[in-house]
Amino acid sequence: MRRLASRYLSLMAAATAAVLAGGAGVAEAAKLKAVLLVESIANDGSFNQPAVAALKKLAASGDVEFEIREKLADPTAAEPVIRLYASRGYDLVIGHGIGLSAPILKVAKDFPKTHFTASAGPDLAGRLLPNVDGWTYDFGQYGYLGGWLAGRIAGVSTVGIVGGPQLPFILATHAGFKAGLASVRPDARTIEVFTGSFDDAQKGLEATRSVAAQGAQLVWTSGDGIGNGVAAGAGAVGLRTIGVSGDAGGLASKVNIASVELNLLPLYTSWVEQIRAGTFGRQFTTVQLANNGLVLTPLNRLGEGIPGDLDTAQAKLIEDLKSGALKLPDFFSN
Repeated sequence: MRRLASRYLSLMAAATAAVLAGGAGVAEAAKLKAVLLVESIANDGSFNQPAVAALKKLAASGDVEFEIREKLADPTAAEPVIRLYASRGYDLVIGHGIGLSAPILKVAKDFPKTHFTASAGPDLAGRLLPNVDGWTYDFGQYGYLGGWLAGRIAGVSTVGIVGGPQLPFILATHAGFKAGLASVRPDARTIEVFTGSFDDAQKGLEATRSVAAQGAQLVWTSGDGIGNGVAAGAGAVGLRTIGVSGDAGGLASKVNIASVELNLLPLYTSWVEQIRAGTFGRQFTTVQLANNGLVLTPLNRLGEGIPGDLDTAQAKLIEDLKSGALKLPDFFSN
């Protein structure tokens, strides 16, 4: 009888262990498999960094497990990588960067059960497929906040502007910056330089030196990987910056007053929810202040000329933009 009881207890323990193991397997299967595809490097301290941060938070909460593939700026090189992950049964393939939108849309047609995302300008909204979501960000708000902030710094009458390629959305961002600057200081002068690259830090550094040599007293960058070079260039010539994202290799704290940055966690969370609800596809989101997709970094009070009430004034401006009390023009048409 003892042997029978012992055998029964052993079988029950084994059964319980199997159930628990099965439960763990179900929990693991509930995680979505995602891959983040970026055009340059993931830890660029700029455009790619918010995507990595959002996925890390989702992974920590148990919602996803993910991989990262870097240096996919060439669409012909990106396409086979996209196909590879789709064929492996990944639930979500994230194309992060305007250069990845074309290969994402091309491959998505061949894998209707895989969920894809693409980012580009507002025109992407009309090109989405049943298994593709898209997004952009409010370039006008992004630039306007930076320009308004530059205009509030006392003693600054000439601002250097350093951008990447002269693409429509970059030009719209710069138009927003100029409008924000003019709203506070209409007599301010701008010196504008385009590097032609999203991620060449050396060109960002050279462009910063160039605008400084022409009399710029402050430098704003519209972002991406060139921001690290802008920070380095500003540090070398003794200027302050606005718009440098991340820590820029430790330089941001020494030169950057504040930046408008992307917060992609709300957007990525919505993708996970859509996939699980079966509603994913052909949804286009504009990341902006109102949905917490754009955030202003804490003010770094570097040097002279920063008003004591700047934090309060910034909060009021942001609230007006969120509520629609302040409406910005369409900077794409300017």
